[in-house]
This record gives sequence, structure tokens and C-alpha cells, in this order.
Amino acid sequence: MTDVIRPALAPEEWKQRRSGPISLDVVGSLDYVVIEGPNGESVTVNGADEIFALISLANDALPEHDRRKISHGWLARVEAIRDMIRDMADNGDPKLAPYRRELAEGWDQMAQVLAAILPPGDGRDYQLDD
Repeated sequence: MTDVIRPALAPEEWKQRRSGPISLDVVGSLDYVVIEGPNGESVTVNGADEIFALISLANDALPEHDRRKISHGWLARVEAIRDMIRDMADNGDPKLAPYRRELAEGWDQMAQVLAAILPPGDGRDYQLDD
């Protein structure tokens, strides 16, 4: 049995919306991710597209064999489950088909989010400049 992956934030960190140098702040109705640098400087990231890009880059920064890293293997498994559920909707009990299609749509949304987080191809298609 594998080790359980612990939550990214402890309950108290969730209450404070802060973990170490990373916090979530709200100005008006906008959420901002605030990252404090070692010399007291702050950088903020806001807007859905920028925050989603931060998620993608943060995932990419995880070590290759970290079990928390979202990978192309994760995506393939989610797509396989989606496809199995779609097949059950198409070829199984017709009374269950609408529920299975709805379930498959949820798995498809998860696959789309994972695909959007990951680098293109299998992840080996890009190179960092030296």
C-alpha cells in the first residue's frame, strides 16, 4: 500500500488562507495569490487565466516522480475511465444511459482540465533554455 498524500494545507492554514510565503488575498471581489520573496518583496497573481497558468507551472516544478504531480499518465487513466463509462452508456442498460452520459461528461471535464495543465505532447516535447 502506498503512503497517503497529506493535504496541501493544514486546517489552520486554510482558515488563514496562507501557507508559508504563499497566501490568498481578496481585494473587492477579486482573489489574488500573493507570493512573498526572501527579501520582503511581493508578487501577486490574479485573474483566472494567470492563476491557472500558475497552477500549471507549479505542477511542472514538482519533481518528476512526486506522486502529487499531475502527469500524462493521470490524464490517460481519466480518459480511459471516461471512455468506459461512455461505452456503458452506449451499450448497457438503456435506462441507465442518461446517468452514465452525465457521469462521462464529468470525467471529460476532468480530462480537459488535466490536459490544459500539462505541457504539450507527452511532456518531453519542450526544453528549457540553458
